[in-house]
Amino acid sequence: MGEEGTEGTVHLLCLAASSGVPLFCRSSRGGTPARQQLPFSVIGSLNGVHMFGQNLEVQLSSARTKDTTVVWKSFHDSITLIVLSSEEDTLELRLDRLLQMVFGAMVLLVGLEELTNIRNVERLKKELRTSYRLIDSFLRDSELIGDLTQCVDCVVPPEGSLLQPCLGSPRLWARPSSAWLCLAVWWQQQRAGGGWGPRRPCCFPG
Repeated sequence: MGEEGTEGTVHLLCLAASSGVPLFCRSSRGGTPARQQLPFSVIGSLNGVHMFGQNLEVQLSSARTKDTTVVWKSFHDSITLIVLSSEEDTLELRLDRLLQMVFGAMVLLVGLEELTNIRNVERLKKELRTSYRLIDSFLRDSELIGDLTQCVDCVVPPEGSLLQPCLGSPRLWARPSSAWLCLAVWWQQQRAGGGWGPRRPCCFPG
């Protein structure tokens, strides 16, 4: 199921949990959106093994092959999301968080009632198109992963000391929008916005 080449591929599948009907499939390759779609037989097999486990009261949450990681997640017994990733060093926890964000985007743009009480599959497919752009943004390659890890993104440049004079302006740190800025040199806090305060020291790995 892995892809040839060095660029990892991510496939995101959304299905109606009760019928197994695919609602959409989004893909990215090398961090950019791709038009590649999985064969229906692969989609059916992935959903089938998940439903088989449910019938036996076994919750299948993730699986890993030599080059692909797969994570399943059901929401409100109505929507099943499946993500396959051939990206190197992919963690199941990160993919699980990705599925939560995707469902949140669907709820935001379509509504929870429409997702939990599916009356017309074809109509729902059309309504879900409004969420494609937001969902695709989750699949893009980015060095900032705070939205997936629910932690603060830290950027540690190799020449951090060169930034210190530029960031020393009191006006920069006084702005409300920069309350959570923090400058560290050699893992030592040099300057920090008012949001950190004395009780919120910067913590960095040793």
